[in-house]
Amino acid sequence: MTKTLIRPAVVRDVDAVLRLQFVLDDESDLMLLAPGERSADPAPLRQRLQAMENGTDPSYLLVAAGDDQLAGYVDVSVLPYRRARRTGYVVIGVRSDYQRQGIGKALLDAAADHGERHGLWRLELTVMEHNRRALGLYLSCGFQVERLRRTAVDQDGAAVNEYSLGRLLATS
Repeated sequence: MTKTLIRPAVVRDVDAVLRLQFVLDDESDLMLLAPGERSADPAPLRQRLQAMENGTDPSYLLVAAGDDQLAGYVDVSVLPYRRARRTGYVVIGVRSDYQRQGIGKALLDAAADHGERHGLWRLELTVMEHNRRALGLYLSCGFQVERLRRTAVDQDGAAVNEYSLGRLLATS
């Protein structure tokens, strides 16, 4: 098992995070973005990470840093609106070479800890109904299925159901 460190992403991580996201887009058909849909322009991610670092964006992006590359990430988007800023919307991905090593669980636990420390009440995410491995991970990390979104995703021309899950945090 490769030793990983979970830490907040910073501006100098832009290229590595973008590279990781492109790898995940290519490795999995279970992520929302398909190969070729992600912009290669690092400027929006750089701007977003800068806003996170200087505190103008309450969102956060945590990375799992392996020996020589990023193994995974969890991106928690928080809307800036007063009525919505207690909820974080989660996107998570772990490179296939690093899966089944506890990195996904460590990322989700770190995301929950960070959210609790910063006043979030809940985390939310969606997962395709047939992605049983991810669903098992989310349930083991305290998420609960809140609803089924029928025909929510187009996966190569097939209508796919998606679960919406939520995890209440200790600050709620």
